[in-house]
Amino acid sequence: MPEPTMRLPLIALLSASLWAASAASAAQPGAAPTVRDVVEFTRLVQPQSADPEVLQKLVSPNGRQAFIVTRQADVATDRNHYEIQLLSLNAERLAVGQSSVETVFRFDADQDPNYADSAVQHVRWVDDRTLVFSGRLKDGVRQAYRLDVASQALTQLTHEATPVVSFALSHDMRRIVYAAQVPNPPMKEGERSIVYGNQTFWMVKWGQQRLISQLRMYRFYVVDIDAAGASGAPRPLGEPFLEANAASPVVDISPDGRWAVLPRYERARTLAWSQQYPMLGEFVARFSMATKEDPLHYFSGSLVRTARRMVAWRLDDAREQTIVDAPDDALPAGGQFRQDRLWMDHGSSLVLAGTQLPLAHKGASAASSYVIEYWPDADRWAVVAKLTGRLSKIFASADGFELVDEGDHRRFARAAGGAWQELPASTGKAEHPQPPWTLRIQQALNQPPDLVAQGPGGRTVRLTTLNPQFNAGTWGTMKSYAWRDAKGRSWLGGLMVPQGSEDRSKLPLIIQTYDYEPDKFYLDGPNGGDAPSAFAGRAFMKEGMLVLGMGFRPVSGAEPPTDKVMRLRQFQDGVRAAVAALVKEGRVDPDRIGIIGWSTTGEQVLNLVTFTDVPIRAATSADGDVSSLFAYSIAYGAEFWQHMEATNHGAPFGPTRAEWIRNDPSMNTECVRAAMRFEAYGVPVYGNYDVYTLLRRQYKPAEMVFVPGGYHMLSTPSERMISLQGNVDWFRFWLKGEKRNVPMLAGETTASLRAQYDAWDQMAAMKSANDLKPPCARITGGA
Repeated sequence: MPEPTMRLPLIALLSASLWAASAASAAQPGAAPTVRDVVEFTRLVQPQSADPEVLQKLVSPNGRQAFIVTRQADVATDRNHYEIQLLSLNAERLAVGQSSVETVFRFDADQDPNYADSAVQHVRWVDDRTLVFSGRLKDGVRQAYRLDVASQALTQLTHEATPVVSFALSHDMRRIVYAAQVPNPPMKEGERSIVYGNQTFWMVKWGQQRLISQLRMYRFYVVDIDAAGASGAPRPLGEPFLEANAASPVVDISPDGRWAVLPRYERARTLAWSQQYPMLGEFVARFSMATKEDPLHYFSGSLVRTARRMVAWRLDDAREQTIVDAPDDALPAGGQFRQDRLWMDHGSSLVLAGTQLPLAHKGASAASSYVIEYWPDADRWAVVAKLTGRLSKIFASADGFELVDEGDHRRFARAAGGAWQELPASTGKAEHPQPPWTLRIQQALNQPPDLVAQGPGGRTVRLTTLNPQFNAGTWGTMKSYAWRDAKGRSWLGGLMVPQGSEDRSKLPLIIQTYDYEPDKFYLDGPNGGDAPSAFAGRAFMKEGMLVLGMGFRPVSGAEPPTDKVMRLRQFQDGVRAAVAALVKEGRVDPDRIGIIGWSTTGEQVLNLVTFTDVPIRAATSADGDVSSLFAYSIAYGAEFWQHMEATNHGAPFGPTRAEWIRNDPSMNTECVRAAMRFEAYGVPVYGNYDVYTLLRRQYKPAEMVFVPGGYHMLSTPSERMISLQGNVDWFRFWLKGEKRNVPMLAGETTASLRAQYDAWDQMAAMKSANDLKPPCARITGGA
């Protein structure tokens, strides 16, 4: 049978009776969670992944206990509650199925607006009774802390006026090295004006008062700590430097506290090095195009992607030593945080992985990176091994170290005479003496993550029950759902079904876009990573709506898109096919389909509702990207213009101007027929503001919700409630004709709630009038 025709419904002005009939045909609300239940769900802050090496770092050196870090929102107090919990790994007790959990630190965060920057993080063991961590405990300024788990005594190790973004402590805990942000307001003391130069709009407009909006700078420091835990005066290591590669710098200290290994960013040498080192050339081509296209830095700012290398600092006298005068192979963002440094023999030498070598070094290949061993006291190094690709990570093993080299697992051990020997792949990790019990994360699509201990014979003992209130039988069920688009590409998502509605038909559908992983728990939003803004997930099921979670790429059958427009069209094909499949199966009403995009998929959703006839009745773009002329202008100096030019097939001037106009959604708002909700977080200027105002100018249904204190990933409970409950309300109204009558959000009253729905009723009349108009020429193929 042919697929149903995808068309935008031409719906006349809906009467109250029609809305009631529409609502009655849907599944009745089930016993799924409320938005507040979703917001207050207990989450794991650490571990952040189920990687065995990550989990092993939770275990104390003696193997007898492990820590986890949890976060639970409290809507009533508008705070996030953090706990560091110790899990017993006592082999005798685990053998009889017994476990225990002890909370050794608890804290309610007053300043916790960014989910990606949790108030307690980077927890790690120093010895069997001491944990150190980074915390935003006082005045909202992040510092380093030491926690004695036996006495639960907490010691503050740093006392900076600005955030400490990374730190490392010697094994005797008598010396700490850290990186702290340096204030860098655009208008210096005594000045009365600012020359913009190549600074972004946000830096100049808000950088005077907000550290995060500034052109961020950092400086390294070393501090000595006495036996009582008192910190001495900080001593700087080098001069302040600009942030690079979309990441804060990560520091490292030798176990004996005599040496630090710190990153140095070589902005001035990046272009020349990229022409000499192919791996850096690829880095520049993919992430730092401005390095080639704007060598004068006339219109690109200072936050371009930059070559990086490691340098050694002798901490007694703050003397700097070059290790190798060549770039490393780390990519921006996540690659800057990888583990690539390992100290040997209490600090006598360092194994540095993922570095390239000076071109003058005999036998060095400019196309490869290496593992070297460096002896700082002698200031010399030697090659250990050549890598076949980019380093992923390196970690210590019982007899040496292991690394992941572009997916390949490699193991090294000391040979006679002190040299390193690579062991055959066949020996693998099986030769490692394994502890009797190891940590694992146990989770599934409908099972929240908890920690278990896995022992002999694969036996498991559950260590935590973080969310005893969760019951898949009452909170709805999600199952993997596969489909193909018209070009034969395979897509995989998850279909979330309200309890008791499996046999019902023609339900409203909410498509949540960004990511989907079939083996991870799906609660609110994309389960491939934390995206806690806008996505209400299982709370939609309480209102009798289906939820389809999907990524923005097919899982197979697709050639890699050659440009940004192809990526957008690929996503559009995937959504179109998913809707067609669910309509064909009789599960979904084609006139009641909504979609949510966040960040990257916010742009994809906006392009979908602007340039296609996929029948989307209502949509949300939450802090979404957009390639519009307005966004282009305010992103000046931040390299985002390159993405926008690629998406719109050229710059908005000269010979490509017509292409820009054709592909810029703000230039084509007459094509939008969906009711649009925009959410904007933080400083109040966003790329979608022009789209919003142009829709309003044309009497099209559009709403923008601004959260001044929010970050891209909302974390404050009241702000998450505004976003998630707001989307539940939005889609209930547009897809079911239902209204909430009980105030439940911060600052909300009966009168303000009534005013909200009065405004939406007015928009519904506008939408009905707009739906009677013929589709725009772009949709019908006339332009």
